[in-house]
Amino acid sequence: MDRVVRARFFQVENVSAHDATFFDCLTRLWEHGRRETYQEIFGGIRVRLERFSPEIDADGFVEGEFVRQQQENVPPIAQDELPLEGTDDPVGHRCAFRYLPAINALLLESRRETLTPMRIDAFVKARIQRHKGFFISPILSETALERLRNGTPRKVRMRVARPNELAQVEGDPLDIEDNLARFQEFLGGPNIEVSAGFPKGHHEGRLNLGNLNELVRWATNRRGNVEHLSVKILEEAEPIDIFSEQIKVMDELELDNRDVERHYATRRDYLRQAFRDYRPVIERIYGRGD
Repeated sequence: MDRVVRARFFQVENVSAHDATFFDCLTRLWEHGRRETYQEIFGGIRVRLERFSPEIDADGFVEGEFVRQQQENVPPIAQDELPLEGTDDPVGHRCAFRYLPAINALLLESRRETLTPMRIDAFVKARIQRHKGFFISPILSETALERLRNGTPRKVRMRVARPNELAQVEGDPLDIEDNLARFQEFLGGPNIEVSAGFPKGHHEGRLNLGNLNELVRWATNRRGNVEHLSVKILEEAEPIDIFSEQIKVMDELELDNRDVERHYATRRDYLRQAFRDYRPVIERIYGRGD
């Protein structure tokens, strides 16, 4: 695994208010009778939850690790060089997380090959029947959020690499993957850049905020392909770069790739410190500060 650890902050909200919360879903995944069996989701990806405790700690958090089974390029540490099933050996793509249920704030390790927000959502829906899933949105810096809330959004621009590789998820309210892939195929280029908004001189219109939030969630869940997303507001000259403004942390850590427990503990402790650093800001943004 890479020694550089990256993690991003997200807000997790239920699609349906009648469904179990994210915390309750984590608990149900952990207590599931087939917990140690990998769950297959879209694209043949196989995932499970590890190192989770349903007991909220003294600071109000729960934490654990999502694991995607490594099915290709398995290193010799695996017996007979085969994928591992039902073990805790360090052969898999792992991402630690720390979650604060009181404000639905999630700090998640960020690696393309592990569990993205979209894959976590698919994991929950695959294992918990009839659950409609979650809106998982980036937690933006306080400055960026104020600009969006107080400004008049006029234009959005998005750049997508390899649209033909975008994973389609059943029930996704934004079903635009096919259109982007067709556009790419028609023109022959590897990337697609699209924009939507009001022309200069048209001062009355504004983008639909609800749909804009939907697009931000869609792009966040496909971060491996969506390279850029920005929103131009009427009151400012420079657009808001959504991905750059997401609150995130990154550092190079001393990770022991041969000791899975120490490996996890190092990353877990890093996430704990990161949340301690950013908790006052995040609580202030969501109105939970003192």
